[in-house]
Amino acid sequence: MSKLRLNKTQSSFSVDSTINRANQVRRDTDSIKTPSCTIYDVDYAIISYIRDTIKPTVTEDGNVIDIPIMYANGEKWSQIQKHGYMRDQKGKLMAPLMILKRNSITERDTLKKLDVEKNPSGNAQTFRNRFTQANRYDRFGVLNNAKPTQEFYITSVPEFVDVTYELLIWTPYIEDMNKVVEAIMPTGGFAWGTTWKFNTYIDDYSFETVNNVGEDRIVRATLPLRTKATLLMEDELRKSTLQKRYAVKQIKFGSEYQTDEFPAKIIETGKTYSQIESETDLISKITKQAQDRS
Repeated sequence: MSKLRLNKTQSSFSVDSTINRANQVRRDTDSIKTPSCTIYDVDYAIISYIRDTIKPTVTEDGNVIDIPIMYANGEKWSQIQKHGYMRDQKGKLMAPLMILKRNSITERDTLKKLDVEKNPSGNAQTFRNRFTQANRYDRFGVLNNAKPTQEFYITSVPEFVDVTYELLIWTPYIEDMNKVVEAIMPTGGFAWGTTWKFNTYIDDYSFETVNNVGEDRIVRATLPLRTKATLLMEDELRKSTLQKRYAVKQIKFGSEYQTDEFPAKIIETGKTYSQIESETDLISKITKQAQDRS
């Protein structure tokens, strides 16, 4: 008894779709890189813009000092929550300093996409590759009037999200804090980033002065950042988000046939092809005249 073929492995209510071999195109030979924009790219865009474009500085003893900026990992943020500031390995208070902390990621209500398990046709972006190795100019293609092969790349629609951050700034004096805030304030609403760029908005500023008994004085400012980001992963549901396709071509097949009557007569009689053809025409004419008389 043959083994039963399961045709409802993905859903109990519908039959599995058949595999289209035309969509299974290899991509290990092309040079097109799969586009991706991850959460790391968004974080790096914010930090690199502050470090390389804004370049906040403070003046201490006549020397201009660049303020270092770091990302708030688990250990650093635990120390900030416990003390409200950070100390180095020797116990010295770290100021001036900037820390970036990501709070949340929410999908934009105005730019929602159709999130379904099976991506329907049309819910993707299509791009055409203008030059391919198959369309190289050669004289053979010109003589045969060969049409160029159109190569397309289909990518998924990206996720449009809002990413919120907290930018924490520590300086020894209020005067230094004012200069840092004045350098960052005009960039609100700009596209932050060096490679990837995202519109970033600054919400309400908050300030706090820590001056406890027996501790160093420090000024802290908190800047809430709201970034309009776009996320596109390289893989979705274990499938690449960039698929390769070719344009449809029309193929025509013509019929060809060969008769073995004349070659056999040539071999038997030793006559040429034209002689046998004339004799055959004469016989057909005589046969037709006989039929007309009857």
